[in-house]
Amino acid sequence: MKVISPANSTVLQMLAGFKKQGANYRKLKYLVEAEVDDGILLFNLLTRELVLLSKEEFENATENELLRNQWFIVPEECDEKSYVDLLKSLIRGKKQKFKKITGYTIFTTTDCNARCFYCFEAGRSRTPMSHETSIKVVKYIKDHCAGKKVTIRWFGGEPLMNQDAIDTICKGLRDEGITFNSSMVTNGYLFNEDAAKKAVELWNLKEVQITLDGTEKVYNKVKAYVNAEDNPFEIVINNIQRLLDTNTLLTIRLNMDVYNASDLLSLTQYLCNKFAGYNNLFIYAHHLFDLNTSNAELHSEQEWKLRNEAMARIEAVIDQHNFTRVNSISTKFKTYHCMADSGRSVTILPDGNIGLCEHYSDSEYIGHIDSEHFDEHVVKSWGETTKEIPECTNCFYYPECIMLKKCSTLGKCYPQHIISTYTKTQQMMIYTYKKNN
Repeated sequence: MKVISPANSTVLQMLAGFKKQGANYRKLKYLVEAEVDDGILLFNLLTRELVLLSKEEFENATENELLRNQWFIVPEECDEKSYVDLLKSLIRGKKQKFKKITGYTIFTTTDCNARCFYCFEAGRSRTPMSHETSIKVVKYIKDHCAGKKVTIRWFGGEPLMNQDAIDTICKGLRDEGITFNSSMVTNGYLFNEDAAKKAVELWNLKEVQITLDGTEKVYNKVKAYVNAEDNPFEIVINNIQRLLDTNTLLTIRLNMDVYNASDLLSLTQYLCNKFAGYNNLFIYAHHLFDLNTSNAELHSEQEWKLRNEAMARIEAVIDQHNFTRVNSISTKFKTYHCMADSGRSVTILPDGNIGLCEHYSDSEYIGHIDSEHFDEHVVKSWGETTKEIPECTNCFYYPECIMLKKCSTLGKCYPQHIISTYTKTQQMMIYTYKKNN
C-alpha cells in the first residue's frame, strides 16, 4: 500500500476514540475506487486519505491491518454515518462567522447586454453601481478584511457594462495597500483591447469564465445581444483569444440542452482546434439547470438518456485535447456548502446592500455597506441544512454533502447527480495520483 495523499490529521484524532474492533469487517461506505496501471486507487471521503493498492491488496482489503487502522475497513456493525454527523457538528460549530471577510462577489451592475432566455436574473431591476458606492466598497473591504489578502469576483448582470466601478474599486484597494486578486463571470462581448489591458495592469484579474451556447448561428440567437454590432460570436471568440494571450486563466462554460447538444459538440471541436496548445484554457459542459435542483425531474428518462450521451461525447473531446480542468484531492474536511454559509464571504450589490448568495440580487440581504449591523436571522437561515432523506444512508458522498435549505432539492437527490459526482471524484483521484507519482 502506498499513500498518495495523507489523511486529515484532525479527523483521525477525533475518530481515535471510536471502536474499530469486530468479528467481521467490510469496506467503509464512503470510499471511491479508480483503476490505474499500477493497481487500484482508494479514496476515503471521511478521512480524506488517498492510497494505491496492488490488485492483490485490494482483493484482500478487509484483512489489511493498515486499512483497518486508517478507517478504510471497519467492523460490520460500524455506524459510520453517526461518526460523520458528529464530526460535521463539531467542526462546523467551531467556525467563526465574519470575524474577517476576505471573499467578495461584487455586482458592478445588474444590467446586461444579452437577453438569454434561461437567465435566472430575468425580470430583476437593472441598476449600475455608482462612483460614490464604489468608493464606499473600498472602505468596507478595508475595514473588514483584517489586513488579509482579498479575493474579488466581478459579477452581474454583465460586470463589464460598468468598468468604472471596477476601476475605482481596484485603484482604491491599491492605494490602501490591500492585496487582492480578482476573477470575473462575463459573456466576454465587451472584453476589448482596453479592457484586457486593464485586466492585467489594474484589475489583477487572474481568472475569467465565459459562457458559450453554440456555434455562430445558435450563439447569436440565444444571446440576443442588445444593439449588437457585426457578429457577436466572432467578437467573443476574438476576445477569448486576446485574454488567452495575456496568460489569464480562462474557463469556457458550454451550456447544454437537448436543443443544442449536437451543435455544442461541433463548437467543442472548433474550440479545441482553434485554441490548441494553450495551457491556460479549460472547457466544461454544463446542463442548463443544476443537476441537484428540482428542475431535473421535469425531464423524461429518454431525454436524460440523450442528455447523458451528448454530455459524454462533448467531455470526451475536451479530455482528448487536454482542456479538462481537474483539481487535486484536498485533505480538508468540508465544513460548508458554498460562499453563503462559509462565514467569510459576502456579495455586494450595486446599491450597497450585502448578501450571501450570488443568485439573490434583489432579496435576502443581511446588511448594507453603510452599517456594521448584520441581520442575524437571515445569516442563520443560510446555515440551515435540509433534513436527511433515505438516499443519504448509504451514499458514498455523505461526508462531503452539505445541502442548504435555501438552495436545496427540497428533499430530493437525483441519480444523475450521484453518477456525475462519483466520476468527478475518480478524475480528481487519478489526477492527484499522476501529479504525486
